[in-house]
Amino acid sequence: MSRINKKVAFFIVFLILVIIAGLFVKTPVDTETQVNDELKVGGMYIQFEDGISDSEVQTILESYNLTMNYSIKYNIDHVADKYYIMLDKDNWDIRRELSQKMKEEKKDWIISSPSQVIRKGDYHVFTVSEQAVQDENFLEILDKYDIQVKKSTWCYIRFEDESKNWIPEKDAIRIKSELEKNENIFSIYLDYRY
Repeated sequence: MSRINKKVAFFIVFLILVIIAGLFVKTPVDTETQVNDELKVGGMYIQFEDGISDSEVQTILESYNLTMNYSIKYNIDHVADKYYIMLDKDNWDIRRELSQKMKEEKKDWIISSPSQVIRKGDYHVFTVSEQAVQDENFLEILDKYDIQVKKSTWCYIRFEDESKNWIPEKDAIRIKSELEKNENIFSIYLDYRY
């Protein structure tokens, strides 16, 4: 055999041995891939009624026995829905008048979609735009019905733990449901971590 033929034959035998060894030798492979589809909530935005103090917020939260560590940012001002009015659920006159005047002036004073209206006892809470708070026509209508614009107190609750700064969504929903029963709380929005 020629020298080139010996090299080619040796290479082919070597490849066959490598293939056979590859079939029988098991290399460690991580077959257990962890998929964690659990949604994480890092905090909650909570809308309180007008005039609630920092200590009242802390008392309310302490009464719900939150089991995780958290910090509170009281009276945050970077939330859009700052102002509101409370209307008796049966008082359709003011609603009708506000709606007509908004159409005439082509302004959005209140958000009255069913998903935006908060029900508290015998009252409905309507979010009022900042533009409306400064509009004379809007304020005249409210004066006529002896209704006052109030400013919500928004707080941010940030969940803190030594190993993570979030809680599972199911726990956050449970806490939200419990807190929403409080008469001083209008709404709660979860702050998800992605």
